[in-house]
Amino acid sequence: MKSRRWVVQDVLPLLVLLATASAPALAEKPPLPLKANAVIHFDLERLRESALYSAVEESVSPFARSNEQLQMFLEATDLSAATAKTKGFTIYSFSDPQHPKDFAGVLTSAFGEETRARLEQAYAPVARNVGGRIIMPVIQTPDTEIVMSFLGPERLTFGTARAVELVVSERDSQSMVAAYQRTATRRPIWGIINARDVVDSLMAGLDTDGGDNPLAILRDHPALRSLTAIGFSIELGKDVFFELRAFTDSPEDARLLADLIKGALALGQLGISQTKDADAVEFFRGVIAESERDSVYVSFTLTERQIERLKDGEALLQDLIP
Repeated sequence: MKSRRWVVQDVLPLLVLLATASAPALAEKPPLPLKANAVIHFDLERLRESALYSAVEESVSPFARSNEQLQMFLEATDLSAATAKTKGFTIYSFSDPQHPKDFAGVLTSAFGEETRARLEQAYAPVARNVGGRIIMPVIQTPDTEIVMSFLGPERLTFGTARAVELVVSERDSQSMVAAYQRTATRRPIWGIINARDVVDSLMAGLDTDGGDNPLAILRDHPALRSLTAIGFSIELGKDVFFELRAFTDSPEDARLLADLIKGALALGQLGISQTKDADAVEFFRGVIAESERDSVYVSFTLTERQIERLKDGEALLQDLIP
């Protein structure tokens, strides 16, 4: 194995390279570790059927595949053949303020037991055992360690050491598991967000604005404070369908949150009513927001025309947000 000093920025484009392969998708639940503030999954076969995905792939693949550091990584691990059969890709972010750059990814591919055994044997002199999993250091710098570890013959996790150790710990966040069970995870893109962390960050930002932020009125709103998790999914076609479910502590909190969202939508629709922008009006009219038990269901569709306007650089979002 070749040795080289790396910086974190050298390995991040690897996420792009690995995510441009394709193969049939799996429905197996990925890890939903404690301390993760976001988990986003990509079904790569479904995504590659989309024109949007093709456009992204055409833009980033030449760069990623010609990147010297990435090729050295693949050569060092000899994973080029396996990543050509990628089935799914999951990326994680974490909420530790002392380690804001921590990240992890789980790659599902046809690695096989032979590849797993070969790599674990090759890295044995520097590997360590954490909770029964073999942690293999691939990139080391004075302040960062990038590692990888097999979760099974078809699942490999990699990222910063702290993040990977959380992923392999098999200690799931119960709020994320509950959200996962009620999220449309068979769609090509889905994600789970730890809403407690999101709300805490939002409130902290409001506190630093000196009271000048118009959102400061939300600081103590009970509906926001009751949020536990947010699950979302995206269906891609000529139109893009977006579905979100926000989970709260109780049905009453869900009703309060639904009323808050409906009020914001009403203000938005009022604000664009004078623009005579048919796309913006159509968007607001198509948004659904309803409370369902202890959650709020929100859905909307971006039409092919609206997507084309976004791709052409028109200021559609400025019309949608008064």
